[in-house]
Amino acid sequence: MKNSFLKNGFYNTAGGIIRIGLAILTIPLLIRLIGVEEYGLWTLASSVIAIVGLAEAGLATATTVFVSQDLGKEDSDGLSQTLTVTVGAMLILATIAAFALWFGAEGIVSIFTKLDNTQQLTGVKALQIGGLVLWSRLLQQVLVGVEQAYQRYGLMNLLNTIQSALITLGMLVIAYRGGRTIALMQWQAVAAVAVLLSHAWVVQSLLKTVNLHLAWSKDKGLAVGRYSVMIWLSSLGSALFARGDRIIVGSLLGTQSLGVYAAITDITTQINVLSSLPVQPLVPAVSHLIQNINNEQTKQNIKQAIQLNGLVALGLGGILITLSPLICSLIFTNVIDIKYIFLFCISTVIYSLYSLNAVGYYILLGIGAANICAIVVAASGSLSLIMIALGAYNFGLIGAICGNFPYLFTNLLLLMGVKHFCIPQNTVIKWLKFPLLFFCIVVCLHYFIPYSEFLRLGYAILQSCILLIWFTANNKDFFTKKIFKSEV
Repeated sequence: MKNSFLKNGFYNTAGGIIRIGLAILTIPLLIRLIGVEEYGLWTLASSVIAIVGLAEAGLATATTVFVSQDLGKEDSDGLSQTLTVTVGAMLILATIAAFALWFGAEGIVSIFTKLDNTQQLTGVKALQIGGLVLWSRLLQQVLVGVEQAYQRYGLMNLLNTIQSALITLGMLVIAYRGGRTIALMQWQAVAAVAVLLSHAWVVQSLLKTVNLHLAWSKDKGLAVGRYSVMIWLSSLGSALFARGDRIIVGSLLGTQSLGVYAAITDITTQINVLSSLPVQPLVPAVSHLIQNINNEQTKQNIKQAIQLNGLVALGLGGILITLSPLICSLIFTNVIDIKYIFLFCISTVIYSLYSLNAVGYYILLGIGAANICAIVVAASGSLSLIMIALGAYNFGLIGAICGNFPYLFTNLLLLMGVKHFCIPQNTVIKWLKFPLLFFCIVVCLHYFIPYSEFLRLGYAILQSCILLIWFTANNKDFFTKKIFKSEV
């Protein structure tokens, strides 16, 4: 089955843009409907569910890898063994995680001493309902792994986008009609079950010609287990950083400050999500590159991926900083608040710069160096959480935002990844020199541009044009050639 890196990257990006747009649109509307404090409580409950969701243990990625191998060998027995191991293991883990949330909700909520009695009762009920949300999402991830193995990126992104639209629309309607955290979580549960069933139908259609049966293999179980653990460790630090910070801020500063912190980081984190989507298909493509493309062609292809990642990460970061007065006024109040703008800009700079690690991260996963990813990401994430806690305790909200800086150490992944292709580190810096300098200029000029919506919108458009011209001039064959073409 032929698969184009660009085609899959396009599907990921197109779907991601829609989902990110929905997420960004939801945040200010939801805050206006339920208030910052209630939004903080909702964020707290969602973050706890995400942390418990680490029970996924890397099985989704393992499903993609091992199902792909079985399909390549046309091994129906091996495919049965793989699905028996991955689906069975995920079913057990998902059930344990759901019960842990149900029976442990009261103990978890008691950790957050800043919550009053009413908020604690709400939190307990929300987490118990969240057990069903988590169970459905975990099982869904295994099914998505099968879809990726079959290279159904278009269909997969379509279902994920429909899910995001359903959740967004439902949450806004519920909030408009007076529903709060518990009602929002109930809708999440309904949507999660519905999407799980839709993915199950798709996977059943993909596998209908395969003679599947329950088949346990000790060797396959051990192989999947070893690989899953390495993937899980590599994603653990990132997941803890993405949600653990909210747990810390909520514990130390309360739901009011957490609502502000979450609103800011929920938007700026989309920089990382969107900038990684176009280069995500690197994982299956890298092994093909190592074996079949000469060094010069490999270098050119890696250059294009790095500069594409830099274009989106730094370009989107510059746009968010330029439009920060407008964004903050839409999120929090109709009056421009200098403090919130300053915090938003700090967060944007951090997330823009650390998002440059994407290519290195996927290269290392593709060559089987998940252990390196695990060490760097876990160390950076843990250090960030420590600094967020210290910053929040000593300096409040601004300290919590600045505490995210240590996560920039994840950019070591980029330097380590290109090393396997014999690409010097100074060459990587040279490839990103222009967008990095341009980003610095944009950040500096932000403080000298009047708070005029039309002026700043025009400036943001100009920035985008300049970066697109730079990327096109440096990658003239990007839009005409099918690069990173691999066979699965």
